[in-house]
Amino acid sequence: MRFKHTLAACATAMAALLVPLAATPAAAATPTTGDSVEATDFSFSGSFEIGWRVGPNKLDPVKITLRDQATDGYAIGARLITGGENGKIVWRMRTIPTGQDTASWTTYAAPGGWINYAYFEVCKVKVSNGAVSYCHTTRVMNNPISDDDNVKFPG
Repeated sequence: MRFKHTLAACATAMAALLVPLAATPAAAATPTTGDSVEATDFSFSGSFEIGWRVGPNKLDPVKITLRDQATDGYAIGARLITGGENGKIVWRMRTIPTGQDTASWTTYAAPGGWINYAYFEVCKVKVSNGAVSYCHTTRVMNNPISDDDNVKFPG
C-alpha cells in the first residue's frame, strides 16, 4: 500500500513540474512577418517571411520564394531592403537560375545595429544585359519588437 501512495505522490509532483513547461513555448517564439507580391499580368510572383531577432539584432531566418511564369527573356529577382540604425541597406539581388521557373532561399541579414523595417523588391531583369526593367514592392514590415528594453509591442 505504501508503495502505491509513494508512486502516486511522485506522479503528481512530476505533473506539477511538466504542465507549466508545456504551456510556455509560445512566449519564446521569434516574431515573424511576411508578405507576397504578384505581377499584374501574373507573369511572376514572390513570397517572403522574416524572423526578427534581438541580441544580436538580425533578421533570421529570411525566407524567399520566387516564381517566373513567362518565357520572355527576363529573369526574376528579389532583393531585401532594410532600414535602421545603420541607414538604408539594399541587399544583393537573388535571381532564379537559368532554366528554372522557381527558386527558394533561406538566409539571414545582420546589418549591425537596430533594424526598424524591412521590405522586398521583386524585379524583372533583362537577361541579355542585367538591366532592371521594373520592380514590385512588398509592404514595409516594421520591426514587431520595441526598441525600448527590447520588449515586444502589445497586440
